[in-house]
Amino acid sequence: MKKILIYILAIPLLFGSCNEQLDKDWLDPQVYQPKPEEVVSGLFTHMQKTRFWMKDYGEWYWFLSGWYSSFVGISQLGEFLPYSDAYISFWADWRFGDLDQFVDDANGNTYNKFSRFYTDLKNYGLIRDEVATLEGADFDDNIIYLKLATILKNVVALQTVDLFNSIPYFDAFLGTQGKFFAEYDDPMEIYKSVIDEYREIAKELPGIHGKMSDLAKNVFQTQDIFFKGNVDKWVQYINAQTLKSSVRISGVAEDFVKTHIAEAIKNLPKEDFTFSSPVVNENRVGTSAGGIFQRGLYEQFYALTIPDVIMTRMNHGEDIYEEEIDDPRLPVLAMGFTKTGIAENVEYYGVSGNWERNRYLRITLPLNEGRKINAYPQNSPEYNVITPNRSMDIMVQACPWTFYNPVTFVLSEAPLYIFSMAEADLLLAEVALKGFANTGKSAGQHMSDAVKHSTDFWYMMNSVPNYAGNMSEETKKILTPGKPDDNIISNYAAFIQNNFENADGVEGKMEILMQQKYIHLNVWEAFECFTELRRTRHPKLEPITCKGSSVELINQTMMLERFKLPPSEKANNYEFYSQVMEDDHWGKPIFWVPQNKISENYYLPEAIKPPLP
Repeated sequence: MKKILIYILAIPLLFGSCNEQLDKDWLDPQVYQPKPEEVVSGLFTHMQKTRFWMKDYGEWYWFLSGWYSSFVGISQLGEFLPYSDAYISFWADWRFGDLDQFVDDANGNTYNKFSRFYTDLKNYGLIRDEVATLEGADFDDNIIYLKLATILKNVVALQTVDLFNSIPYFDAFLGTQGKFFAEYDDPMEIYKSVIDEYREIAKELPGIHGKMSDLAKNVFQTQDIFFKGNVDKWVQYINAQTLKSSVRISGVAEDFVKTHIAEAIKNLPKEDFTFSSPVVNENRVGTSAGGIFQRGLYEQFYALTIPDVIMTRMNHGEDIYEEEIDDPRLPVLAMGFTKTGIAENVEYYGVSGNWERNRYLRITLPLNEGRKINAYPQNSPEYNVITPNRSMDIMVQACPWTFYNPVTFVLSEAPLYIFSMAEADLLLAEVALKGFANTGKSAGQHMSDAVKHSTDFWYMMNSVPNYAGNMSEETKKILTPGKPDDNIISNYAAFIQNNFENADGVEGKMEILMQQKYIHLNVWEAFECFTELRRTRHPKLEPITCKGSSVELINQTMMLERFKLPPSEKANNYEFYSQVMEDDHWGKPIFWVPQNKISENYYLPEAIKPPLP
């Protein structure tokens, strides 16, 4: 207990269920010796508050910055569209063909994604060591935290593999045992071990919970900020992770994953799993320090224009929104362009990483030469800077093309994402399509379910309390629209199902599936989209062109296959780093990319929409 107390005192005031006096007592070990359940449950709660779940303000500020937007821009989940002719295109010439320009991406956050696995999840090792000292009833009351801490640690471990390939895993978190530098492990073996562990813990969790005392169950209910002590939801979440991880490696380990998929799909989430941020004094609107990733979205809002890769798969007819044929999620995902300010006349026009498409969108072109010059009488040059620190009325009035809806994504108390039914539907569609297991439905039916569940999810996210301030009634209709009738949603879901079922072969169907994954997860879960893009090579992206560029823009020059390991690994862990050093470059695919996919082009042969005359 003494050694665990030393660690705790280094990170005081972490425990949401402790009262004020107990918080103070933690600072004085002569006054208070914590009970095992307070140590272990508090460490577990803090694990649930890591950057992985909440996403960090500073990280996302830099990931979305015009100069350092990394995988967000490259994956065409969001585009930084410049406001000046001097900055010709997001893809400035100096950056073409040299992916090492991204080495300092996100103010070091490409490197930090490696180190944060070990620093943010360090409580796993502390919980493991503490539980190992317990016996009898104390053990029965606390072992559940170790099991769930293992789940959280493993989820982040696999995300880290997805970015870096080989990582230290099996001998990680052994600092208390004197092992500070660990060897890099085979990423396939990491994945298989984690999936096996998921399945084992999912099976044993109900029994573990059943052996806890009533008092311990009450503590667990309070300390568990995800599911409030609901073990069945934990099992469903673990099964969802088993499904996701198994599909991820299915192209290189099909025989291994089939049994795990068949077991996991028996009890998947039956509702969207989200949770409210527990960050104290968090900032979502950019007026003071601190906060979660929504502040990063707020301060880099100009990078949140919606690319054609997403927009053309939602807006199928004219630029104006047409409820009978367009995606019912479009109004809550996007803020479009309107000359009149009337909700019925909003146009949704995507942008592009392609210079030939973008050059007609410049709002600084001579009068009447731009594609979208807002015609509001009260519009003035200063309105050209679209930023959420203005009123939402001005945001709508000034918007020259389509941005992510600021009420949905930036100025709201939107809950943080754990997992969603629509994401499960899309995974099940791939399982059914490729014959990995009998899901009880066709792949097309799962696609229809995904559209319906995703529509429910995003209208929920748009409807939570927000910080948007006073809005005119017309602006409210534009940014906080009512959910369409069920028949509208069902008809659109049937339209997507029909497109999917009529697509050419498995790859044609995967293109439709991944288009829907891009729409549903978008920038909110950008890492997942980035990972699935690299795994499947879908959806096909806009070709990248830049005015005056002489560089051939192909996979090898424009797409990150992985993040590079931080220089500190070479400096401090060279013995083991040297064993993976040859693979440590941007163009080395992650192990789960099937061999027949490695050379497949990411890009369409021409822009989705032609340049305007």
